Amino acid sequence: MVSKILVIDDDPAVRAAFKLILEDESFSVCEAENGSQGIEMTQAERPDLIFLDLRMPGIDGVETLRRLKAIDETLNIYIVTAFANEYMEQLKSIHKEGFQFELASKPLSSAQIRNIAQTAIPHEVRRSMQHKLVLTLYVVSLNTETRRLVEQITTALANLYDPGQWVFDVVEVLGMPEKALEKDVFATPMLVRDVPEPVLKLLGDLSRVPSVIAAITTQAKGIGVQTVII
Repeated sequence: MVSKILVIDDDPAVRAAFKLILEDESFSVCEAENGSQGIEMTQAERPDLIFLDLRMPGIDGVETLRRLKAIDETLNIYIVTAFANEYMEQLKSIHKEGFQFELASKPLSSAQIRNIAQTAIPHEVRRSMQHKLVLTLYVVSLNTETRRLVEQITTALANLYDPGQWVFDVVEVLGMPEKALEKDVFATPMLVRDVPEPVLKLLGDLSRVPSVIAAITTQAKGIGVQTVII
């Protein structure tokens, strides 16, 4: 069973960063852009962990927390915010009412996000989520050539692994706002994600596609997270 994590935050870049980090750990990640949407998603399917922002349009994080706990008081909720001081009195008040939650301050590193998820979700559940290969391809932008590369890699993976044994994510760097890919660090306005050790850094050289597929092939017997930067 794959553990489900819900990220409730009005900043799409923050949600995308959480998704990248957590999906690398084989968690299933859902996104909600406001409290109301997060409540609806929780009612539809209970998540194992919720990351919740405080300052959002519509109902704020404190009221969202109250309504989420009304659905299921056992929900595991981490409030992640840069405005803890602004909401401190409300947080103290809701805590005195008996509402349980954890509090973390932005920005969070990728290691901190992973540690929270791994601590919050039992090890025996996480063990069942392992894939033989989790591959991430970073591209400056998707064009005809890079789409062909994606198709070739996808075909190679499908030939090497059974369904469910592999994950292939494509991250279009220029398609995400306010970020940079420099010195193996993927940055967003509020978060920094350490890029794993790559299979190959292609640096725009599409002629090395066969080398990428060869590198994937060598991983067929092992387990690990691999990254390709192009």
